[in-house]
Amino acid sequence: MPQNRESINSILDTAWSPVAKLRLLSGGISPNNLLEEADNVAGQKCCIACGNCVDACPVVLREKGKVDLQAERTSLHLETVVEDSCLRCFRCVQQCPQVDRDLKVFATRHRITEKLVHWWMAVAYFLTMFTGLALNHFRDMWSDTFIMLISIAHKSGAVMWLLSPFLFYYFDRYHFKRMVQAVFSFGRGDWAWWAKAIRNRWAKDKRPFQGEYNSGQKVWYLVVFGTMTVLGITGIVRWFWEEQLDPTVLGLFILIHIIAALTVDISFAFHLGRKFLSRALAWFRIIFDCEKSDAKSENIFPEEAGQSYKGIKLITNQKSQKKSA
Repeated sequence: MPQNRESINSILDTAWSPVAKLRLLSGGISPNNLLEEADNVAGQKCCIACGNCVDACPVVLREKGKVDLQAERTSLHLETVVEDSCLRCFRCVQQCPQVDRDLKVFATRHRITEKLVHWWMAVAYFLTMFTGLALNHFRDMWSDTFIMLISIAHKSGAVMWLLSPFLFYYFDRYHFKRMVQAVFSFGRGDWAWWAKAIRNRWAKDKRPFQGEYNSGQKVWYLVVFGTMTVLGITGIVRWFWEEQLDPTVLGLFILIHIIAALTVDISFAFHLGRKFLSRALAWFRIIFDCEKSDAKSENIFPEEAGQSYKGIKLITNQKSQKKSA
């Protein structure tokens, strides 16, 4: 693997389904063959069409729904469906039985810093949000000691939140620069993306590009960076110079702080809905459609279904009579 590290990094950093290429760098399915003689072991690197990568891909779930045809349950079809909308979650790699374990571990660690910083920010956000609500809306309900503890927790969450980009840059500069370059690059394609997204909101046409850094994702990152900056500046002013500022100026800083907090709260709620709720609804539609199609087939062919059931029952009875005899 050391000699292929640069190639593997290039594969994993490309917004394209990596499972087929990593399978070709693996040993195929030969380690799974259970034969008495080692000379008879013969494996292959071609896709075995198990469909694990297709089922694990969140883009397939969101864009196409469940793929049922056996001919479509291949890595080649996955690349055709996903194209450059790959989210680089590497779930396809983890689920493929033909990718070597070392490559799966390598893919898991490839974005480990980015994922850890993501969860660090999530914990910091929720800590800051709940303590901020408690301080601004329920201060009169608790004792001074408890309010002091909540204030410490709020400031700790704020410090964690502000440290997030610096930690990302310190531990993984390459992916930090890659993210910043992708987020802060705007052009005509982004305006076209938003026009298509708004137009297709009430239509059943194909959704716009849904890759790792699409135009909607760029706006989300910019909202996070912008509100992080505003909340940091206004919070520091309130933290250190609250008693020295004029009440009118202090009130203005508090108002800006509240508006920025509400903005990031609404954006975060939408982000969680898109990330978790939309996938749950997609799975619900798949299950509902399957049950609906099964019920429809039973209504269309009720006699055939009954005859086949009776036939199975008759054969079972005959076998049981033979055993008793």
